[in-house]
Amino acid sequence: MGLGGKRTAGSLIVLAVLATCLVPASTVLAARRAVDSPADECDWPMWGRVIERSFATECPGLDASSARDLRRIWFFNTHDVVTATPAVVDNTVYVGDWAGRFYALKRSNGKKRWVYKTTPHPRVYAGQIVSSAAVEVVDDVRTVFFGGGKSLYALRAKDGKLTWQHEIGAPGDGADYSEIESSPVVVENLVIVGWDVHNDPSGRPAGVLAVDAATGDEVWTTVLAPTEGEGATGSGCADVWGSPTVDLELRLVFVGTGNCVTDDGWGRFAEAMVALNLDDGSVAWSYQPHEENQDDFDFAGAPNLFEANGRALVGLGNKDGVYYAVDRATGELVWSTKAAEPGLPEPGSNFSTGGFIGPTAFADGVIAGGTAVGGSPFLHAMDSTTGEIIWQQDEAAATYGAAAVANGVLISGGTDFTIRALELATGDVLWSEEVSGAVSGGAAIVDDDVVAVAGIREPGLDNRSRTSGVYLFSPTGKPVTSTTQDTKAGPTATTLKGAVPQCVSAPCNVSFDLKEPPAGSSPTATFHMTLDPWKITIKTTGLGDPESWLRAGSPAAADGATRFGVFISESDDQPQGGLLCVLDDSGSCDSSALPRPGAAYSRISILAITDSDALPEIAQGFDRLVTTKSFSPAFVPTAGKSKKDKEKQ
Repeated sequence: MGLGGKRTAGSLIVLAVLATCLVPASTVLAARRAVDSPADECDWPMWGRVIERSFATECPGLDASSARDLRRIWFFNTHDVVTATPAVVDNTVYVGDWAGRFYALKRSNGKKRWVYKTTPHPRVYAGQIVSSAAVEVVDDVRTVFFGGGKSLYALRAKDGKLTWQHEIGAPGDGADYSEIESSPVVVENLVIVGWDVHNDPSGRPAGVLAVDAATGDEVWTTVLAPTEGEGATGSGCADVWGSPTVDLELRLVFVGTGNCVTDDGWGRFAEAMVALNLDDGSVAWSYQPHEENQDDFDFAGAPNLFEANGRALVGLGNKDGVYYAVDRATGELVWSTKAAEPGLPEPGSNFSTGGFIGPTAFADGVIAGGTAVGGSPFLHAMDSTTGEIIWQQDEAAATYGAAAVANGVLISGGTDFTIRALELATGDVLWSEEVSGAVSGGAAIVDDDVVAVAGIREPGLDNRSRTSGVYLFSPTGKPVTSTTQDTKAGPTATTLKGAVPQCVSAPCNVSFDLKEPPAGSSPTATFHMTLDPWKITIKTTGLGDPESWLRAGSPAAADGATRFGVFISESDDQPQGGLLCVLDDSGSCDSSALPRPGAAYSRISILAITDSDALPEIAQGFDRLVTTKSFSPAFVPTAGKSKKDKEKQ
């Protein structure tokens, strides 16, 4: 579910149904105030740029020639990780971060216009603001709409003043899993957004919400979880953590839904593409490609609207690695293409790290985008008419972010800390640049400028991110000094009191869920630690050849690997650390070494390496990864003799 891959057929099911799961809040407004168009049609005002979610622009500017000359103009350091795609309107960049801070930045130099601090909610999966904003003019006032935790916000664009706030669930209740991870779409004075409950079995539903853009009042709500007599009510099924797409001509809203962790029946809308009527939220049709299962085959991202052979289609990738294109009016399957493996460690595990998570872009008859952690390749381009794969890219790493296209140029970032510009027609890399964190959000393209985001912090590790933020790249313009917000210094390391991390009281098993092991292998790993004095013992079996763990086609694969090293690091976003030990022929090693005594450590990883004297480059981290374990809160080991022994002296 969600960004880090936690989210967790046979026959076509096309349902023309009544609104049996519809929960009306009020009658539909007879006459809605019109939402004005953005000031400049070449801006990027929302996720996907337009309500059809093409993630593409045909405006003059960036092309295959100028993309080769892209260079960094500025960087703004946000307080925490950014996984949203920036909205860019009227030379202002709008974006939020995991700490719940929403920023308006000057496009020219990255300096802050204003910042709005949301109230943190206690139960979120990854961060307070994980999705993208939509910027529209409502009643002559430019307004910014975005989701954060259990709230949907509307801010005045010129100064960040709160216009209204609409809440779902119980924002102060730590047991309420309700959350808005969806990026809103604004149309005909409606703000439409999905919400999810993270497979929560407590009975709270998930679905799609529409509110009045001017007031925040609820207009309609559609619950997509099973209802009485349909399946496992209260099972947390059919999460909508992807984002809605709108066809104004057909007056339909399209969303994808998540899996259903139950044996008691899915209902009609789990792991489905669903069409809702724009006017009242009633369900028009649903397409479920899978038989009921215990796998993690969510539809996330945002559906693309496109035409093929004169037929209006809607397409969306699934975490099973397949892109599905169906008839927009009926939900009938037209074509499907398997581009990647789902990244399941084993069938029925309810944890898939791979497949399509970030959305694809559509332009020039091509559907292109990336897939997440699983088997490579990770970038794909398909013919929108037939679904035939045009090309796949081995150089790019796994991605969770949205693709973006301008004039034959595809922009995509990945977990290898690299942003790339590729030729849409061929997949050839035109330009690339390494940044300071994993790129899990998409880019906005306006004129010649590419506005992108980066940053990394595993959910649950609550530390200030020093390297997350917003970048602007352009082939023109003079680089300016990077900017940052005014913040206090990060917390200093303190020894844990009363908290005993895992792997201390007894050996702990380390999972291999994040990266699929080599074919035919069945690896195991255990860590056993003492903190005072510090010592760690690592035992593994079945790892096999170190080179078999390297991602095919990556720079790491070109350099090779001869051994396995165990590394310890202080943080995810700026990993300072070093080598603990190298596994011997039996697959074991132990160590009392510490790269920086007194530091707080949050992660221990096993990597396939060539040089045991240096921590591999951060961009090669996943390419060399065997397994990793994070610790929250971080632990502070004592080097050398124990404190008690020192006191005796």
